[in-house]
Amino acid sequence: MIDTHKVGIMYVAPGQTTEEEILQNTYGSPAYTRFLEGIGRLINLRGQMDVYAGGLDPDEDGEYAYAWWDDNSQVLYHTATLMPTDPHDKYSSKKKRHIGNDLVRIVWNDSGLPYRFDTLATQFQFVNVVIEPHSKGVIAAFSDNVHENEYFKVTVQRAPGMPEFSPVGEFKLISAQELPLLVRQLSLLSDWFAFVFQTTERDTQRVEVITNWRSRLDTIQRFKAGLGLTESHLGAARGDKILEQQHIRDFSSTY
Repeated sequence: MIDTHKVGIMYVAPGQTTEEEILQNTYGSPAYTRFLEGIGRLINLRGQMDVYAGGLDPDEDGEYAYAWWDDNSQVLYHTATLMPTDPHDKYSSKKKRHIGNDLVRIVWNDSGLPYRFDTLATQFQFVNVVIEPHSKGVIAAFSDNVHENEYFKVTVQRAPGMPEFSPVGEFKLISAQELPLLVRQLSLLSDWFAFVFQTTERDTQRVEVITNWRSRLDTIQRFKAGLGLTESHLGAARGDKILEQQHIRDFSSTY
């Protein structure tokens, strides 16, 4: 049993300000591309059974996606530049149905302008992790030169009423090398916090938040109850098994 997360990633090219422009992007800057390579592994979604697919259909949403996992968690990144772009759909509806429903979005902002929190029109507007070049200018960071390997500014935008939860504060300056690790951890933390914030009706209700681990335990207990098993039954069964193995443990009977 593991915890699963899905997080959106969008690239904002120089001068872009609208969601239509942003979702139509099919590639980003070299620095953005290297960031993607560091935040997760590129997986083939077709026939994928081991990694959480985040609701993506390889026939409609592209065969590849970035994902990261360990023994306890898996996160699938809905990356707009990696998903197919329909030239006849200026609203990129198929991209937005995934990214627009994510509680957390990572925004790589090369626009040269402040990224507005409500740029993507959706009711699931909770957290944006915004990455911007901290260099000699947008063009310097966008082109393939030494500046893209310098430092980046990371800010966390929160929905109104959501308390501060991240270690970023007003902003953090992060090296290109450490950027993917920081943003990955921020995205996981943000997804947990946004999920709790949503479940508690924006922190207005006291509601128990059930994790996947707790849900699995509840399922096991219901299964045991359906079989009529009690702890005494299970304890007796364990005791019988131990007694069966006692002659193996009693070395004095061998000599």
